[in-house]
Amino acid sequence: MHSTKRALSKRTILLLSVWTVLILLNCAGLIRCIIRYQAGTLERTAFSYSLLHFFIGIASISAIFLAEWLFRFRAGVPLVICCMVFAFCGNCVANVWRLYDVFPAWDMVLHSLSGVLFAAVGLGFASLLLSNQPLGKQKVITVILFTLFFSLSVGFLWEVFEFLVDTINPSSSTQGWAEGILESFPDGTYLVSSRRGTAILDTMEDMILHLTGSLVTLIPLFIAFLKKPARMRSFAFTPLPRRKKSGGQDKDASKDGAPAPGDGQNGTEI
Repeated sequence: MHSTKRALSKRTILLLSVWTVLILLNCAGLIRCIIRYQAGTLERTAFSYSLLHFFIGIASISAIFLAEWLFRFRAGVPLVICCMVFAFCGNCVANVWRLYDVFPAWDMVLHSLSGVLFAAVGLGFASLLLSNQPLGKQKVITVILFTLFFSLSVGFLWEVFEFLVDTINPSSSTQGWAEGILESFPDGTYLVSSRRGTAILDTMEDMILHLTGSLVTLIPLFIAFLKKPARMRSFAFTPLPRRKKSGGQDKDASKDGAPAPGDGQNGTEI
């Protein structure tokens, strides 16, 4: 019991420290944008875009903690840190620190790695949803399919988000329209250099890279899990007891503060 509490305390301190560093770096990037904007080296539309992603960065870096609280699970420390760092690289480094200005291929790197990361996250969620199912080939196939569709759904939702951002502020499009526009017309339409349109090329490239990252991760794991289904436990999330109201206050369902089954086995050790 005491060792579990110590492990949780170390976990909290470590993750809070990483979160604080990333948030401070995000703030530093915004300060840099403000200085550039005041100096006239950053356009207003570009500054607005960076400001938007400053807040998105805070939300995305914190998203893993919200997910743990809502769905009552505890992920492994390495995976939580990877999620926070990826969110920081995807929003803050790319759009607040404006790495895209000097390294446009950064987008391809992020979309490839996102397939890998969200495949790992999907395996964790599958372990929660299918925790009562017996180990075997049927469970392996179900877990892999769920994980693949989960990862692809995240990639799809991100492309929807990019489309919405571009719709709200077309002048700072993330879809590469500016490079392919040959002529613009008063009705808001464009003549572009590709018969498919430039935006759809960017969207499809991003989704293919995400799919590739997911498959590169899941195909070897699928083979490994078929040979030894118990290996799936390496990616499992630790379920936490559900809260229930008692005396007007939220309390864990476990009695006398006892940890839930599995606590201290996955995600609680540093």
